[in-house]
Amino acid sequence: MRLCFVRHADALPGADDAARPLSERGQEQARKLGGYFKDLGVVFNAAYTSPLLRARQTAKLILKRRLLAKGAKLAVTDALLNETSKADFERWLSELPPAEHVLLVGHAPSLDEHLAKLLGVADPEAVALRKGAVAVVETEAGRRPTLRLFLSPKLLP
Repeated sequence: MRLCFVRHADALPGADDAARPLSERGQEQARKLGGYFKDLGVVFNAAYTSPLLRARQTAKLILKRRLLAKGAKLAVTDALLNETSKADFERWLSELPPAEHVLLVGHAPSLDEHLAKLLGVADPEAVALRKGAVAVVETEAGRRPTLRLFLSPKLLP
């Protein structure tokens, strides 16, 4: 399974954190990510997003390139919120059905912490995702998860 951790793209400031939409820059970052995955031939068998507006918008713009497998839908989950404990996230992740490519759109600092834990990295700052960045981790039963891609939004074509 390849887990594609994506931190939501750039968002506008606002008093209501949950309702902050993507900025124009963020929309462009998300579209570029979608184009990048499309160029690689990636099709997501499953896609999950935090319920916060900026994460949902990021996921939808990525998937707009017809990157979701037939019959699959974008699911909104509290597991990708910063308030979710590491133990609850690990439990949620372990219960996901088998899939080749899984999109996970969330927030810092929790995505960094989950990514670090999965990879056995002591300091989450070592794998900190900038807004609009992606990290792809390959997992196989009986083997340590492997980081396959770590991409800043500035490196997207």
